[in-house]
Formats: sequence, C-alpha cells, structure tokens
Amino acid sequence: MAQAPITHQIAGDLRVKIEDGTYGPGALLPSEPELAQKYGVSRQTARAALKILEQEGLIVVHSTRGRTVRNRPPLRRVSSTRRHASHRESGKPVFDTEAMVQGQIPSRRMLMVGRGPVPGDIVSWLGADAGQEVVIRKRLQLLDDVPAVISTSYYPLWVAEGTRLESADPLPEGPDNLIERSGHRFSRGMELLRARMPTPDEVRVLELYPGVPVVQMLHIDYDPDGKTLQVADDLYAADKHEFAFEWSEPGGLA
Repeated sequence: MAQAPITHQIAGDLRVKIEDGTYGPGALLPSEPELAQKYGVSRQTARAALKILEQEGLIVVHSTRGRTVRNRPPLRRVSSTRRHASHRESGKPVFDTEAMVQGQIPSRRMLMVGRGPVPGDIVSWLGADAGQEVVIRKRLQLLDDVPAVISTSYYPLWVAEGTRLESADPLPEGPDNLIERSGHRFSRGMELLRARMPTPDEVRVLELYPGVPVVQMLHIDYDPDGKTLQVADDLYAADKHEFAFEWSEPGGLA
C-alpha cells in the first residue's frame, strides 16, 4: 500500500494529538519552522499540512499568535419526540433552551421580519402556492456573542396574521410557544438536513473560517389536521454544532 504524502502524514499526526488532547482546546500548535525541522521538510510543506487542518475546521489562524486548536465546544442540537416539551418547560425558544443547558449564552439579531412570497424550495413544505404571501422572520442566532445560525422561518397567514410573529422585535418566549398560545397544536414534525459549502454572503454573516461548511436544516411542524404550522430554514455553522437524534420503541422508556 502506497504511503500517504508527507503533508497528510504531518496533518494526521497533529490531528491525532488534537483528538487525544495532547493539544487541547485553545492550545498553540507548533510553528511552521518547528514542524519543518521536526519532520525534515520545507516550511512550505509544513504550511500545507497545517492548511489541511485549517480547512477541516480543527484549527484557527491568528495574525499574531500563530495557529491554535478551536476552543469553543459545539452546541448539541437534539431532535426527539420531546423537542417541543423543552420550550414549554423553559418558556424560552428551543435554541436558547439548548444553549443554556450546555453552558453557552444565546442571543440573536433580527435581520428581517415582514411579509413576502414563499420561496420555491419552501412552497411544497408549507403547503402553499407559488408566490403566495407568508410571514417571514429571519434572524442571526449567536452563542457567546459568536454567530452560529442563520434562522429563517416561514408562517402561513392563517397562523401568523395579527400575532406577534409579525412583530419586528425578538420573541422572548420563542415562536413555538407563541404559536401554541394562539390556539394551535404541534402534532408531528420532520427535519431534513443537507451539508454544503457556504456562499460568500453566508461566510460574512456567520464569520466562518476558511474551509468550514454549513449544515442546512429544514424543520417542518404540522398540526393534528396535517396542515403546516411553520417551516424553519436554519443554516448552522458546522464547526459550532453537532446533531443528535433520540428515539425509543413504542412502549419503551422515554
């Protein structure tokens, strides 16, 4: 079996040391000259090896300090049959509830609230007609003041019209609680995930490092009659999140 190129060998050695904690979160990695001397390679080769880890999102480049291991733990986004129960118990948005439980401080910046035509890729999920007017709420969700998610939610007018879903202000209790307090009931839901590389605008808004992908999640909620209450189009910075899916057999322990 052919031996891996030296750049991949160096990157692999460093990756193992990051994973086993030799270089823990926030740790300073060896410099290019140090790696070049250790492995008997050129500085350019050492730089290429470090670039691999940078593109994987494992390390961060600082203009004055060099390269360090990312030190921010990912937020675990949990999907389960109790997902809506979490916001009922906390009285806060699901994003905030998960962040606070995991020791991070959530916040948000409203980017856009208003009525507009439903996008083509959302039409079928919302059960709407092409070009139909809906209420749109777009906001940037942050963890410890660092951009983490671009959230865009779409609500049919029969759900949102005349409610605070049309308010330009943040909703302290979250849209899910507001929907339920307006007399609607969540019955079932579905989530669809896609991973891709971000657009230049998404890189700017989420302040992404080079090589970091995004995960797009469509979250669709239905009422007992099968009508769509909301479609959330969330774009997650992949280096700041991990996704967990809980399940149980019918009659099993919750």
